[in-house]
Amino acid sequence: MKNLTTNLLLLVPGTVWGASFIIVELILPVMGPFTLTLGRSLISALVLLTIMRAIHSPLPSGWAEWRPFIFLAAVNQSFPFALTAWGQIYIEGGLASILLSVMPLFTMLLAFLFTKDETLSGAKISGIGLGLAGILVLIGPEALQGVGANILAQLAIILAALLYATGAVYARFVYPQQPTGLSAWALRLRIVTSQFMVSIVILLPLSLWFEAPWTIQPTWDIWLYLIFLGVGVTGLATITYFYLIEELGAGTASTTVYLIPVVGVILGNLILGEQVTTSMMMALVLILSGIFIVNRNRRA
Repeated sequence: MKNLTTNLLLLVPGTVWGASFIIVELILPVMGPFTLTLGRSLISALVLLTIMRAIHSPLPSGWAEWRPFIFLAAVNQSFPFALTAWGQIYIEGGLASILLSVMPLFTMLLAFLFTKDETLSGAKISGIGLGLAGILVLIGPEALQGVGANILAQLAIILAALLYATGAVYARFVYPQQPTGLSAWALRLRIVTSQFMVSIVILLPLSLWFEAPWTIQPTWDIWLYLIFLGVGVTGLATITYFYLIEELGAGTASTTVYLIPVVGVILGNLILGEQVTTSMMMALVLILSGIFIVNRNRRA
């Protein structure tokens, strides 16, 4: 029974993360991307700090311990989420979820370039090539017509995917710098929570300068959407993902990423009436096939 429950939980992170693209699209008419990302980070930090306090996990202390989290928060939280939100002002959430799903392929490429534990086989190169072909299927025809708002928005989300990949690789160097003796849960919570706390410091002046958040008048549904991003995406999806890594291994747990663009496209069509085009479906197949090939024989 436990194995069945654990395997069913694989549906949770990918579904919640996929739904977040639609939630962001619902918030954007009221709130700018920096303020949206700031609000989400504040709620996430409160949730994670509460959990850390419950399990007695320590936060960093002193400049030396906080310093690695400045870069990590910038590339893994603040700017990629804000870029994705900005991009969704001009393109639909389903398309954004497909573009962002190339992140694992960028991660593989950067890990090969900057770490010693990744190799590039012919199959992995083919997988990365398939993912890049998926991007070309999506933005290639539009790019030929000139660089407009839509193409810049799509490039912003691809940049966000690259930043997330950079954060994933850089995190490998941050983990060994943490105190010894922490449990796996306490260690991961310390790293994720610290990122959100630094993100707040990064995003607050940007929100105040560019978006005048004091003029925003969010309705109750906007607050609920923000709570979903802060509690659902961070509290539910991230913590569930940590549990799955412990129970099933990182390799199996990472398969939840396949759900993200699928859920994003389906919910975008059902809730917001977004059009599902042939090029979107072709790109989705190419990108997910690339991720599958890259991860096919990877050790957990």
